[in-house]
Amino acid sequence: MTPVNFFIRPALLLCFVLSANTLVIAADRPVTPYGDYCGDCAVYGACREPVALKQAMHSLRKYYETRGYRLGTVSHSGRFIEVEIFQDNRLVDKALFDRKTGRLRSMY
Repeated sequence: MTPVNFFIRPALLLCFVLSANTLVIAADRPVTPYGDYCGDCAVYGACREPVALKQAMHSLRKYYETRGYRLGTVSHSGRFIEVEIFQDNRLVDKALFDRKTGRLRSMY
């Protein structure tokens, strides 16, 4: 084995182990860490009119159920809706939905 291979193999192994550990940590992060937008709005962050509360709840349920999550406690105040997101009875995120802009942001 050459001296170069002697150092490259352990370095590659170390990189692999560290990246695998990073993937495990990333799985424990919020569901929508950088935000998203409501599919019922035409353009990201630009609804023509504020989404009605009933329609917003339907859209949020549909959005998370297609990703394998379910909504828990829901509260709303004015144009904002706060939801808890669960996976297998475990709270994985809290999100805030703005009915005026259609933006969805994680609160974690």
